[in-house]
Amino acid sequence: MRDLRTVGIDSIKPYENNPRKNDKAVDAVAESLRQCSYINPIIVDEDMVILAGDTRLKALKKLGKQKVQVLVCQGLTEEQKKKYRYLDNKTGEKATWDLMKLEHELEGLDLGGFDFFGMATDLTEKEDIRTEIDYLGSTEIDPEDFSNDEFKYVCPKCGFRFN
Repeated sequence: MRDLRTVGIDSIKPYENNPRKNDKAVDAVAESLRQCSYINPIIVDEDMVILAGDTRLKALKKLGKQKVQVLVCQGLTEEQKKKYRYLDNKTGEKATWDLMKLEHELEGLDLGGFDFFGMATDLTEKEDIRTEIDYLGSTEIDPEDFSNDEFKYVCPKCGFRFN
């Protein structure tokens, strides 16, 4: 059974064995919430323990929110809860970006002066996050056809240049 509720933020309990190190993402999530609003509720079990949304909780607290919506999921076994926590985080790592479509999506987008790209660069360098840009061979465009001054960012792993 699923139930959408508005609750006091202090009634939500972080999962005490959360293996994700998410403190460096809190500012970006808070900025995303500030710019786009709170769209994706935190998912909790019947005891108000987080199944998905630990970073959102930290960001909402940072923004001073007192009440938030949560999706309460009742009746899951402990094994299902552990699987969901893991798979909710892990499956996103399987996705990659179509950089040409991404450039089109981001063109002219006002990010309110927040440097989401700079954060990604810092995380890549500091935490050795694997870059999964399958650029060469996946497109008909030769990256050498572009001059360096047309692009703001360079992937530190593969050298792909983009705006």
